[in-house]
Amino acid sequence: MRFPHPKRVVLYAAIATFVVLILGTLHLESDYLFPSGPKGYDAIRSRTNDYRLLTSTRNNLGFYNTINVKSTGHKIMNPTLLELPKGSKHDFLVIARAPHVDKEIKGKKYRLARQVATFVSLTYDNFGRPELTANDDWSKMLVEDFAGPEHHCRREPSMDKYIGPEDMKLFWTKHGAPMLIFTHQVDDPILCEGMYIIDARAAVPELVRQMGKHAKKLPPIKFTEPVLLRRQPPEGSDSDPRYQREKNWAPIYSPFSKDEDEMMFMVEPSQLFRFNATDQPVQDVNAERNSAVQEPFPPGNEKKTWHSMENTCIHDVMLSDRRVHQSTPMLSLTLCKRGECEPHEHNTVMIGMVQMRYDPPEFTNTWYDHRIIVYSAVAPYTMLSVSKKLTYHGETNSKYIWTGSMVYHGNQPEQRSHGFLDDEVWLSFGIGDSAPGWLDVPAKELVSDHYFCQGATDAYRECIRQYL
Repeated sequence: MRFPHPKRVVLYAAIATFVVLILGTLHLESDYLFPSGPKGYDAIRSRTNDYRLLTSTRNNLGFYNTINVKSTGHKIMNPTLLELPKGSKHDFLVIARAPHVDKEIKGKKYRLARQVATFVSLTYDNFGRPELTANDDWSKMLVEDFAGPEHHCRREPSMDKYIGPEDMKLFWTKHGAPMLIFTHQVDDPILCEGMYIIDARAAVPELVRQMGKHAKKLPPIKFTEPVLLRRQPPEGSDSDPRYQREKNWAPIYSPFSKDEDEMMFMVEPSQLFRFNATDQPVQDVNAERNSAVQEPFPPGNEKKTWHSMENTCIHDVMLSDRRVHQSTPMLSLTLCKRGECEPHEHNTVMIGMVQMRYDPPEFTNTWYDHRIIVYSAVAPYTMLSVSKKLTYHGETNSKYIWTGSMVYHGNQPEQRSHGFLDDEVWLSFGIGDSAPGWLDVPAKELVSDHYFCQGATDAYRECIRQYL
């Protein structure tokens, strides 16, 4: 066996050392070269106390729970839930993503996203652990061909091959209509992907039969076909990716609005828009966009508090200027136990989950930082506080969790998007883009252990002190 010349060994060692030093320097300085937060900050490894563990109320081990739809023959992920009125044939309508399939249209190859609907009920396995189970083979593929494949993402042409409905979210409107919002390609000079809304009864006609007599009490269907929702880009921003690909708008309702038909969407944190007409862009409601975390931050920090260029409390808390995505439809919450107080503007807030995604090679693994943001329930809808990172019991680093749905369960016969601290909230999510899951937690868990924003009112702080 021939061995390399000693000089060559030294050269190889020197090159290897140089490469290691360069990579190490790039990692340490990545926040300087690509500014997203304080210099040297690692979003995953830093601040090990910036986590809150959520555990299942029903699961005897506290782990998150599963959704079993084997009877339908579908593999699903990234589910969204709609709780049905008590006495319905099933407990929930679930809509979830099925695996992409290849499809050729007019000689062009596409990756087609598919969404499947089915009905599930709460069951328990042999170990006494809860599961949402489809007990028959009924299912339906949704909005498969309502629009053609034509679209073009000018800044992200690699996305042109993806078509079909994505990121579906179910929710109840303030006046009790079941709705579905989702992302779909758009043949438009500006938009390549846009948000659409349709009444869930129009998308899933079987829903009416499942609800039985309760369906007769619902308001008339308003959107019989998918209706495009759009916002007007600021002048000169037409080509900005955030206005080309609209995703994950969060429906939101103020419990104190006198307009029962009002429909608003949190497009990005503190960017709130009102739907007016099907042929007009959504209207900016002039919510308070600027906010900042209460200093010092992190609590006990002796250094100067870092503030984001985005000028929001959520970016301050995440120590990053990366884009934050809305994650779930929003809920309103009165900060006392049910029956102990009456909702009013000083004790009632609006809550929603947001997410920021981290990917290799900058980070060791794909991972979602999901947090709850609390807003005041009346104009100007000020950001009041932000939670720690939420971790679901059973979550692992190897399979990231994407949360798409947050609904009240059980005690909301009339107003299904409003609740109290002792009510249950069910989170539903995708696990590593390969499986569905859900977690049942008391509502108070979602507003506990928050970081206050500078705009937090004295009344809000007092409610948190008194009831949490």
